Amino acid sequence: MRDGKDFYITHTAVSFLIWHSTDLVHWEPVARAVKGGDYSIYAPDLCKVDGKFYIYYATGAGENYVVVADKPEGPWSEPVKLNVSGIDPGHVVAEDGNRYLYTNNGFITPLAADGLSATGKPRKVYDGWAFPEEWETEGMCLESPKLFKRGDWYYLVSAEGGTAGPPTSHMVVVARSKSALGPWEDSPHNPLVHTYSSNEVWWSKGHGTLIDDADGNWYVVYHAYRNGYHTLGRSTIIESVDWTKDGWPVPVQKDGAKWEQDGLQGDFTYLRDYKNPLLWVEWPDGIEGGRLWTTTAVDESYEITAEFSIPEGGKAGLFLFYNAETRFGVSEDAPDETCSTHFFIRIRNERNIASLWVRHGDGDWKSVISKDVSGFHHNNYKGFQALRPAYLLAGGAELVEFNYKPI
Repeated sequence: MRDGKDFYITHTAVSFLIWHSTDLVHWEPVARAVKGGDYSIYAPDLCKVDGKFYIYYATGAGENYVVVADKPEGPWSEPVKLNVSGIDPGHVVAEDGNRYLYTNNGFITPLAADGLSATGKPRKVYDGWAFPEEWETEGMCLESPKLFKRGDWYYLVSAEGGTAGPPTSHMVVVARSKSALGPWEDSPHNPLVHTYSSNEVWWSKGHGTLIDDADGNWYVVYHAYRNGYHTLGRSTIIESVDWTKDGWPVPVQKDGAKWEQDGLQGDFTYLRDYKNPLLWVEWPDGIEGGRLWTTTAVDESYEITAEFSIPEGGKAGLFLFYNAETRFGVSEDAPDETCSTHFFIRIRNERNIASLWVRHGDGDWKSVISKDVSGFHHNNYKGFQALRPAYLLAGGAELVEFNYKPI
């Protein structure tokens, strides 16, 4: 969303990490909106109404909640349950000033004036755009309703085709109406965003939001997998959008070429500030009897190194972590005969080939194992996670230093 000249974005991630930007290319993490380490919350919709900021979001149980703040940096309220079923909520203020919440499969539910409760039953108002039957997708999967008004028209931006699956699964489609409640007319230019071939740079492009800047330029923001790198999870992509004379959004250029040059392949230093605690989250159940913290890798090839201090009875480890059952790495207990030892672990992930070394104190690095980790992703293990750098601490062990280096 845009607030004046400032942009804010949040996305499916533990606690909903909120980022701020003034140019749509460089982003700074500023807050986490939901307390705790709940990995079952997803598909947030960030909006501003009457001076307050709201995040509407779904849970794995198919319920919807909202949190509220006076500013994106927080503090954010405790979650409020809305008693609205469905997933992927999208908020809109209608032409009569009333508030509504769209959910998947084209349903809409009226909200109270404060946006914190439902005041009626859901009803279906949109069937989605009928894409060609021969397209390889996961199914219709009508979801991700995002709404905005431009001129006299309300626009409903939806996702179809399924979030992962084959590279050509996902898409962004557009409909419009003179009322926020419909009836909706599908764009003759659909889909606005779609992966047509596995040869493209980005796979499963979809789940989009349209946004303008203060100068009247328009963009579509969506998520996608890098070709061959489901292990990195879903990246956020931005493409420029133009408008036809009769009021439909169309892409200016294919495959996010401008933004790939200016952002993705540019200086990622601001995303690699792993000393920033906002970039780490705790895995809720831990592993191996210890606590586990994870972060996100932003490069196809990288190296992570961790130094630990492990007291007697303690344990520490370093991993590439997808979930508790799917991970690559090693942990070590402190030797019984010492009260403390320094232990180093290094993992190099070079285009999904992971290699691991360990070092004790001032000794030499010793190679331990190498493994192909290209299959550690959602299509095999579900969960929509990425294969993430993570470290384990138990029994008083401490992380002395963590380093991330792109290679």
